Amino acid sequence: MVSLSQRMRKLQTKLLAIRHGSGALVLPKDVKRIHMRFGAKINGGHMGPRKFWRHELVRLKYHNPAVPMTVERIRTTQTPDTEATLSIHFTASTSSPQTSPDSATSSPAPTDSTTSTSSPSSHDPTERVETIDMKDRTNSQILQEVVKLTKAYPVEPTQQELEEMRLLEEQRVRSERDSKMSAEVRARVKREKEIMEQARGDMAGQAA
Repeated sequence: MVSLSQRMRKLQTKLLAIRHGSGALVLPKDVKRIHMRFGAKINGGHMGPRKFWRHELVRLKYHNPAVPMTVERIRTTQTPDTEATLSIHFTASTSSPQTSPDSATSSPAPTDSTTSTSSPSSHDPTERVETIDMKDRTNSQILQEVVKLTKAYPVEPTQQELEEMRLLEEQRVRSERDSKMSAEVRARVKREKEIMEQARGDMAGQAA
């Protein structure tokens, strides 16, 4: 049975993993929303987008809760021919190129979620949209493109968080060492028990 301290340690580790790591970025204020569209299956160049959704997008959402982030996973038997795009919608400016409502980069209107569906609604058709082709790219390559387009900056851990990371790592190493020692003790006790049982059996045979 897992102890309370072990469960707390795992929870703290997971929280730190969300707050920091790949994708822990603060987006600028002109980013209005982000929309991902890729195949539900990983074949055909959709492994990278799937990993980005599972890892980097979670951290992006954690640090930018006000930015709607939607995900559309296309369920089709023709996944290799399915597009994999990430659309970043920016606040429109007079100097920025405009994207027409009929453009391929126009995506469903914002919903504050990272679910597999999104519902369209009216939104500003004059917003600027930049699109990243994610197909056949790794999640780290996709993240590099996001940083390049948005000029987002990474979230640096505080001294307290760094100390917490250090302590958690020490506890993890100590826990693994203790588990290994316990396994060795159990194995030794089991071997000694088997030897004793074999010796009793031999003695009983000799007595007979």
